[in-house]
Amino acid sequence: MRVVEVWLGEQRFGISVSSIDEVLPLVECRVLPGAPSWIIGMARLRGAFTPLLDCGALLNNLPVERTMNARIVLLQNGAAGGNIRLALLVDRVGAIVTADPDAAGAHPGIESIGRGSLGAITMDSKGELCLIDLARIISDDDRALFRDAAQST
Repeated sequence: MRVVEVWLGEQRFGISVSSIDEVLPLVECRVLPGAPSWIIGMARLRGAFTPLLDCGALLNNLPVERTMNARIVLLQNGAAGGNIRLALLVDRVGAIVTADPDAAGAHPGIESIGRGSLGAITMDSKGELCLIDLARIISDDDRALFRDAAQST
């Protein structure tokens, strides 16, 4: 499986290449009052308002710092389950690497506090790599919130 390395602080994660449409620089977005801290707001990306999620706050309660290296990973429609398109803010994006979630020694995933499973943890030549499976992290309630927000913008 080919994945794009993304960094949250000093931790390395991977997102399947097949789930990603594009990697973009930071953009302004419309804040959603009352939304959870991991929802930055609605960003206008490629002509449509898209929920922008702080991947650091979502996965490990450490918000992404808005630096020159920070990037938005625009996901394909449905990559997080359901019929919705999402974007993730990450600290930085690395290389495209090969990950084998079924390799000897890999782990099927760890339950995140209140967010479901992060996805498989595996090793490659650079070390530990945790695969992000947003369909397992984003709940049906989250998806309903995103749909409602998209309709109100």
